[in-house]
Amino acid sequence: MAGYLLTRSEGTIGELAHLLTDAAVAAIESGEEAINQRTLLLAPYAGPSERRRLFERELT
Repeated sequence: MAGYLLTRSEGTIGELAHLLTDAAVAAIESGEEAINQRTLLLAPYAGPSERRRLFERELT
């Protein structure tokens, strides 16, 4: 799971904090009440590269 977290947050602490916060909310809302692979996938988190792609797509 550490490798997944590192890749998805692109290695920055701030992004990791956002990802884990979103995953914690997803865990509570789903009733699982624990961060696991499923709640990480449910988290509405978009990493820096994804946000950049979305922004660039809106510019065109």
